[in-house]
Amino acid sequence: MMNATLTDTREEFLASTKKTMEASRAMRHPFLQQFRDAQLPLEALRTFGILWYKTARYHKQAFPALIWNIPDDNVRFDLIDILREEYGNGDRTMIHASMLQRFLTALGVSEADVEATPTPAGIQAFGARVLEIWRGAPPAYAFGLHFALEYLAASLHTYFADGLEKYPFLSIGDRQYFEFHRAAEPMHADLSEAGFLHYAISEENRAALTTSVEEGITLLNHLWDTFGVAVLKPQP
Repeated sequence: MMNATLTDTREEFLASTKKTMEASRAMRHPFLQQFRDAQLPLEALRTFGILWYKTARYHKQAFPALIWNIPDDNVRFDLIDILREEYGNGDRTMIHASMLQRFLTALGVSEADVEATPTPAGIQAFGARVLEIWRGAPPAYAFGLHFALEYLAASLHTYFADGLEKYPFLSIGDRQYFEFHRAAEPMHADLSEAGFLHYAISEENRAALTTSVEEGITLLNHLWDTFGVAVLKPQP
């Protein structure tokens, strides 16, 4: 991966970090490509919807811990901006969890169906590790994971949004969550660059950022492996 020393400027270090993520398997995982390109049966879409709802819920529950863990008010300001958007920027109909529930409803999935579906170990592990890092890791490490997830999310939501366009029974309103995130995630990544540069001031912090970005790539690789097994398995 990238060199974490102070040989490069902070901007060069940021560019190198982004280049590493762009070249990673997590950016174009086979599951993401197959989800975009394959015509999936309804049951597979329902499985995807339930598992993505569970994954997004883990992220939503963990994110306030990151804000609590970050001591710098300027970095925290940008994180709070992202959290406010998560809750609709003052519009309750645009709360992200509500938009995602509308997608599940279009698939015939209820909240009871979500709770009755076992959560795969890979998704549980993802949620637990993200919470552990955001709640208790040194701030530079915690922020590095956040930056990695935001940057890689810009890719994954494009795959999801593109993949769902081919199902005529899903209206634009049903797909609103994914269309919204297609545009929002690149902006979140851009917004998070200031925090990354803030922490890239020392060799110690750069080492933490490097390692946490690597862990973010690994976590998403394992997550998509889990989704691939659960969603793309042969249907009865």
